[in-house]
Amino acid sequence: MLIVMKANAQFAKGTIMLGTTIGSTGYSSANSDYGYDVGTLKNTGTNTFTFSVGPQVGVFLSPHLVFGAAPAFSISTSHVNSTTTNTNNTTTGSTTSTTTTTVSLGPFLRYYFAGLSGNNWLYGQINGAVGSGSGTSSGNSYTTTSTGNTNGKVSNIFTWNTGASLGLTHFFYKRIGMDMALGYSYSHVHNYDTNNTYTTNKTSGTTTPTTNNYTLNTATNGVTFAVGFHWYLRG
Repeated sequence: MLIVMKANAQFAKGTIMLGTTIGSTGYSSANSDYGYDVGTLKNTGTNTFTFSVGPQVGVFLSPHLVFGAAPAFSISTSHVNSTTTNTNNTTTGSTTSTTTTTVSLGPFLRYYFAGLSGNNWLYGQINGAVGSGSGTSSGNSYTTTSTGNTNGKVSNIFTWNTGASLGLTHFFYKRIGMDMALGYSYSHVHNYDTNNTYTTNKTSGTTTPTTNNYTLNTATNGVTFAVGFHWYLRG
């Protein structure tokens, strides 16, 4: 009881929670198999990895409820592999990699609901954010008669995300705590892609340039893991 009461001493209305997320990582993957009526088969696999870091500042609205804001810098890398087997048993395929960097800002709401022995407190948190940024893309493709290389830019990025997590704060000292949290995140990204593709004929060696520009909307679900430190300052 004495240990729990010591940790709870800084959970007072008006206390400022100031800190940073050392790193929040997320990974998601998806595989799709297409079976066309004409007999063509297609397989698409997508793997996405994200990493974000940023400060957090919040204020206790009650002894257990914290409201705050969290600006963040994020890096996201996505790999898409596609293979198509045609009815004549020929195979075509492509690989595309996209890397983007974004800066975002959003609110969070945290509630400490259970004190444990060893200066530990469990909490639940919900959060959201909006942001913008830019990026690059590259890829290659092949058919029975040609190979291709693509490079491009990602612009006009608008992203928003929301998520929830369950975490634990361990207090090294009565006003310094380390967070560890596991959660779920949903994000949506809208952007404009410009791409230049150089296709080389396998027989003649002739290279032909083409341009392919498009607008892309991507929705991602994934699991997140975050570690960070916070200082609890009396208001």
